[in-house]
Amino acid sequence: MNFFRKLLGLGPKELVNVRPRANSSQTKRKESIVDVSDIDHRKIYPTLLSQKTKSFDLLNELVAIMHDREGLFAPIVIGHVMVDEKEVEDGGPALYQVRTSNKNEEDYKKLRFTGEINLDALEIPFIDWNYLDSKLNFQVLSCTISQFSSEKILSKKHLQEAHKKLGADELLVSIPRKGLIFVCSKNISDEDYGDFLSMHGAIVLQENEDLEFLCEDLFVVKNGEIENIISVPQLSEMLKEKR
Repeated sequence: MNFFRKLLGLGPKELVNVRPRANSSQTKRKESIVDVSDIDHRKIYPTLLSQKTKSFDLLNELVAIMHDREGLFAPIVIGHVMVDEKEVEDGGPALYQVRTSNKNEEDYKKLRFTGEINLDALEIPFIDWNYLDSKLNFQVLSCTISQFSSEKILSKKHLQEAHKKLGADELLVSIPRKGLIFVCSKNISDEDYGDFLSMHGAIVLQENEDLEFLCEDLFVVKNGEIENIISVPQLSEMLKEKR
């Protein structure tokens, strides 16, 4: 597992509120400091982030690299959040970034282990989906937009559910924006693949302040695990031009 710290100075070590807010690409943070040791009513989950995230403070933070390549708009990394079910915000439980600037790789691995167990236990079922209500010639799965929908790509259990629903040994997975995931069989026609890629690209490039950008590449999944990457360098260049 590859790790890195973004060494640009000292960041705060307390938990930071990271619940997405409507019409805001920059997450508001609570000023109050939360006692990290008081976790009896909270759960830790992994969270996928573009290194260019505006909702998380990655300053000096220890994260795992989920995906990177030459020319990618930004590496995709795995951080962690803590869910406080006793504190409600915007109709849902409060979310806090788990700070790791004062932790080591062993601490991170413990977070990862706990987060994976909790992610597997989440009930976010895959459902059939159509792009803009148009009739597709192939089956696409998605799920309700939520804080951990994109993170289903990290769960072998959730991906095996997709294998079963699609009746496919290999999957194509798109996680274009935070809170979104789209899955189809890899064994589709060139025309259908073009439709899936066009859908993915349109969501990657759209202006959407509510759902933060995540990844422009596609993932190939086999046996519930990421086996390969389909790079989309054209999208990378278009993203760079937009910024």
